[in-house]
Amino acid sequence: MAPAPIVTGISPNEGPPGTRIKIRGENFGNKPYDLIGLTICGFDCLLSAEWKSPNKIIAISGPIKGKGEVIVTTRAGGIGTSNVTFKGYHETIGPMKESAVWVEEAPLFSWGRHSLSPSSYQQEDPLGLSVEGNEKKFPEDDLMTYFPGKCGDIASENFSPGWFLLENHQATSFNDLQAGLSHLRRKVEAQKEGQLSFLKANIGSVMDQIDTLITLEEKFKKDFAHDKLQ
Repeated sequence: MAPAPIVTGISPNEGPPGTRIKIRGENFGNKPYDLIGLTICGFDCLLSAEWKSPNKIIAISGPIKGKGEVIVTTRAGGIGTSNVTFKGYHETIGPMKESAVWVEEAPLFSWGRHSLSPSSYQQEDPLGLSVEGNEKKFPEDDLMTYFPGKCGDIASENFSPGWFLLENHQATSFNDLQAGLSHLRRKVEAQKEGQLSFLKANIGSVMDQIDTLITLEEKFKKDFAHDKLQ
């Protein structure tokens, strides 16, 4: 078995989702298909990974928040180790600021005592609750201590409900949180119904795509077996 890959350096070592990261180290494989896994802060970034050499990989960070390791996995060396960490953070995106990722738009104007400045232009709360009274943020260092390896990003594999609630709703009442949970459940059910309707309306196209994926998988296996024999 070949030596396990090891990450010794990254540049930059922090950034928002969509950050282009240069990863350096050892034993990253001899060919692009040797690379079979790449996680940054626990988030799977293999699809964005670009193998350059046995010592260099370039990848795009996902929707991560907080610090975590950069782990490379190869066919021959297995799961590797990391001597460095990457810190992901989310920027507040305003109408005049470019973003590398899709940001769900919120209304520019709303009733009540809400600020109309770009800093208030944020994603909708998944619980459908107001963030008024929660302006004082819980210290991020404390959150990382209480929930090691976790984050408050609902799109991340390392999502922690406790982190999310302390970060966004530490001053929200229990009754409001119960109402928010009911709102979230209704939203999920509506989304499921929408996905089912889409599949029913496009079943022919979906089946064609599945057949194409199966064909590509078979071709990949044949090419891999052929390269292995050479």
